[in-house]
Amino acid sequence: MDPRLEDACHSGNLSVFHSLLQEDKLLLHRFNSSITASIDNPLHIAASLGHTDLAKEIIIRNPDLASDFNPRGLSALHLASAHGHLEIVKLLISKVGSHLCFLKDKDGRLAMHIAATKGRIDILEELIKICPESARALTYQHESILHIAVQSNSFETVEFLVKKLEVDDDINELFNLKDDKGNTILHHAVARRQLQSVKLLLSKGEVTEVNAMNHKGLTALDVLLDSPREHGDLTLGEVIHAAGGKIARKMDPQQISLQTNTSRNESSGTNPPSRSWVRSLFGGRHCTRLQRRRTKNQAEVEDNYTPGTLMVVATLIATITFQSGLNPPGGFIQDNGNTTVTNNTNNNSNTSPPAGIAILGSKLNSFLLCDLIGLFASFSIILILICVGPRKKKMMMKILVVIMWVAVLSTALAFTTCISWIFPEHDMKSRVLMTGWLLILVVFMSWMVLRFIVYLLWKVGWRRKKEGDRVSNIVRNGGCLLWCMRIGAVMIILLLLAFLALVYSFICRSIAILI
Repeated sequence: MDPRLEDACHSGNLSVFHSLLQEDKLLLHRFNSSITASIDNPLHIAASLGHTDLAKEIIIRNPDLASDFNPRGLSALHLASAHGHLEIVKLLISKVGSHLCFLKDKDGRLAMHIAATKGRIDILEELIKICPESARALTYQHESILHIAVQSNSFETVEFLVKKLEVDDDINELFNLKDDKGNTILHHAVARRQLQSVKLLLSKGEVTEVNAMNHKGLTALDVLLDSPREHGDLTLGEVIHAAGGKIARKMDPQQISLQTNTSRNESSGTNPPSRSWVRSLFGGRHCTRLQRRRTKNQAEVEDNYTPGTLMVVATLIATITFQSGLNPPGGFIQDNGNTTVTNNTNNNSNTSPPAGIAILGSKLNSFLLCDLIGLFASFSIILILICVGPRKKKMMMKILVVIMWVAVLSTALAFTTCISWIFPEHDMKSRVLMTGWLLILVVFMSWMVLRFIVYLLWKVGWRRKKEGDRVSNIVRNGGCLLWCMRIGAVMIILLLLAFLALVYSFICRSIAILI
């Protein structure tokens, strides 16, 4: 574009514009659709800035510019509507034609949609009066003008459109029209906590389908309950409930199947946690036992699947145990040291061992055993997390948690052992602490063995089934294979009990020695 022409359009200077046309009468005709797709043509600039006289001169000389789009995919009518220049809107439609009302931008929005987004009520009134058919046009996301008005958070715009369009018989369709995600205008109003808009929509009685469901199987009340809590939610919930609003699982199954074919369990699995204090007021208290159990099981699975947390804790334990193994309590014998060690066997004092040997020597046996167990347990966790990638293996994650317990307990026992040698005056406190850790180890081992025994009994069909649990084909059909499994389960249980008895006897002896 000629810089002089561009300056004249920005300033609205008609004299400069006329002088340029005298120099080149085809100046405006040099703009075609391919050129204006990369720049704003003179009419785009004049419509954006509200230069009515200049826009009129441009339209008279080249009305085709009104149908061209700028680089953002907007026509002159889009720009004039967005900036609220009513006179230019009237000028474009009267001089060029009402077909401009149906020009769509890159998102499929008409000039009317742009005016609704910006809250230009005077522009909306003019466009509806001139071209009422455009009020029923939809965007590429299947959104109506009411969807866009609600999304713009302007109650005045919503109120105007409802009053303006309710004289039309098609207002029922616009009220309950669903976008590409199945959301009605009521869904959007509730999601944005627009209490005034919700009251206005629900005041139309049966026109608004208060229990319409989106593609996720959520009603308007579900949208409120399943979103993060905000101020005023209780009032909004009471308004919806008073209008007959229900949560999806309280509706008639036949009605649900008519509205959506998508299961709520499959579509809304990533919804945020609901608020129990609000849900209990609007029908959420009467959930079935099976639903509560599924929710609990899902929460337990999500809690167990924490490989990142396990990696951090395992790395920390590995660092601690590695460092304490290389720097044992009491330190090392130095090159010039004259340290002597006492031989507990013959009570003779001998010359100290070579430099680099731990001063406490064999007294650190218990410490080194616990330290090595903690070190290699944490190394095992890190190796499994790196190589196996157990994010989708529930059993593997449980095994890692058990190994983590062992690493933590071993580290604690190693610390308690070395404290007793470093601070002999606190030996009794250290013994009490070590006894406590050993008792925790007893409880932990008992709990793990008991859980595994219960799991084996469940696998072979000896444990009572819970509601919703699936029975394997082997248990259902019975036969020799089932009895072989049961015999194997009994043998494993006996071995576990024998192992547990050995652990108990070892720990009991250790506690007796400490006491």
